[in-house]
Amino acid sequence: MTKQPNEIRSISDLTQILKKLGEPTHGKTRFFRGQAKEWELLPSIYRKDKPYLIKNEDKIIKDALTNCPDDFSPNDTLFEKLVKLQHYGYATRLLDLTTNALVALYFACFNKDHHNENGELIVLDIPSTEVKYWDSDTVSILAALSFQPSIFSLENIRQLAQMEAIRNAPLEIEKRKNEFLTIKNFFLETASEMEYEAGMQLIDIVFGDNTSVFNDNLFFNNQKEIISLLHTIRSDKPSFRPVINPTDLARVLCVRAKLNNARISRQQGCFLLFGINNEKRNPAEIPDDWKRLPTNGKRFIVRNKKQIMQELKAFGISKQTLFPELESQAQEIMAQYESK
Repeated sequence: MTKQPNEIRSISDLTQILKKLGEPTHGKTRFFRGQAKEWELLPSIYRKDKPYLIKNEDKIIKDALTNCPDDFSPNDTLFEKLVKLQHYGYATRLLDLTTNALVALYFACFNKDHHNENGELIVLDIPSTEVKYWDSDTVSILAALSFQPSIFSLENIRQLAQMEAIRNAPLEIEKRKNEFLTIKNFFLETASEMEYEAGMQLIDIVFGDNTSVFNDNLFFNNQKEIISLLHTIRSDKPSFRPVINPTDLARVLCVRAKLNNARISRQQGCFLLFGINNEKRNPAEIPDDWKRLPTNGKRFIVRNKKQIMQELKAFGISKQTLFPELESQAQEIMAQYESK
C-alpha cells in the first residue's frame, strides 16, 4: 500500500513531514501534541462521554484542595493548581502540549491499549500574542473560570449588563452631559477640520446609538457573576485590576508553565488553557489557522506504533526518561531484568 503524505510510520517519516512544513512564519511558535487515537482536540474536563465533569468542575477542584491541602503551596497560582491537578490525573481545562516533536510522537504511540489503532500527531503554529507565561493576567482569568459554577453564562451576563445599561443610560449621559458639551463646544470653536472630525467621532461614541461602551466598560464588570470571578482572581493575584474584557473569557491560550516539575521539564511541556464559548459547558475553540495540516488536508496519522517506540527508545525517548517519578519508574526498572 502506498504511504500517504499524512502517514507517520517511522521517525524518518516525521522528519520528512516537518521538513515539508518548514519553519513557523514570523510571530508564531510551533507546538506538538500526540494522541493515541484521533480524538477531538479538547481538554479532559470537556469529555462528551462524561458530562458530569464540566457540570461539577468547581466542586471537583474545591474537593481536591480541601482533602489534600498539603499538596498545594499557599503561593501556588490558580494556574499552578490546575497543573498539579492535571499531573495527578484530575480532569481540568488544560490540554498538554510539547515543544518536542519526538515527545509528541511518543504519546501518540505509548498506550498499548491502542497499538492497533491509528494515533495522531498534531502540529500547532500559535501566534506569539496567544502564548503566555504562568503569571499572565489573562491566564489568571481563564484559570479562575474553573472555580465558577456550571451555570456561569457569558451570554446571560451580557444580557443583564445590556439591560442595566439601558436603564442607566439616561443617568450616565446626564451625569456627563456638561463635561462632553464643553468638549463639543471646544472643538466647534477652536479645532481644525481634522481635529473637529475626530472629536465628533468621540462624541458619537458617547451619545450615539452604540451602547456597547456602556455594556462592556461600565456594567459588565458590575454583574454578580463577574464580581465573583474577580474575587477568585484577586484572592490569587491581589494586584489584579478589577476589570475583565468579555472577549478574554472566550480565548484559548498556550501557557508556558514553570519548569519546577520534573515531568514537565523532561517532556518539554506546556499547556493549552481553554476559555468558554458563551456557556461554561461549551469550550472555546482553537482557531483553525493554528493547525498545520499535510498537503492532502487530512490529519497526521501515526501507524506502526511498536516499531516507532523502539526507534524512539534509541533516541532516548521512553517512559523512563519522560516520567522520572519513583512510582512511574518501578515497572520499567523491574521489567528490564525480566528476561535476564
